[in-house]
Amino acid sequence: MSKRNYYDIDDILASQERVPCFLRTDLDGLGSSGGGGSSKVHRNSRWSLPFWMADRLNDEDYLDMQVSLVFSKQSNRMYAASPESVDLRNICQNYYQFGLQLSEVAPEVPHVLHNMYMTRIQKIARVAQQGNNVETLDFVQSLDKMEEDILRVCQHAQGAITAWHQNKAYALQKAPVIHN
Repeated sequence: MSKRNYYDIDDILASQERVPCFLRTDLDGLGSSGGGGSSKVHRNSRWSLPFWMADRLNDEDYLDMQVSLVFSKQSNRMYAASPESVDLRNICQNYYQFGLQLSEVAPEVPHVLHNMYMTRIQKIARVAQQGNNVETLDFVQSLDKMEEDILRVCQHAQGAITAWHQNKAYALQKAPVIHN
């Protein structure tokens, strides 16, 4: 079971992403009985469950958790072709958090996350230096939650550098113990 931060809202939201699963055993009480039918879920059926639930049931050998479509081989090839053009916000708002949680199940995910991050972080830094304009608006709107936070920090740092260059950042003041 992957380690998650119990109090981190981004971690909680990332664990809500659904993953495809293949049931190993019959489970009673999970199905929809609807009109009085059985609520039994049969072995060898496919389900899509939130990651937090699938991870736990996978650990207990009730099901086989598969890699999410977000990190499928086809998706990974698309990401590798042009990481800067991927709309992560549309795919998964907590893409990196979810990928880290899924990395125990799919060992290739950390490599995908690293490549995506290293390429996109450079563009985030350029956007922070240049400011938001029409050309960068689409990219800024495609950022996931973590990338938005990084952009905000970079923009704040860029403002601090500008203030420092203009001698507005710090002013030396006379210590209160000196009387003259």
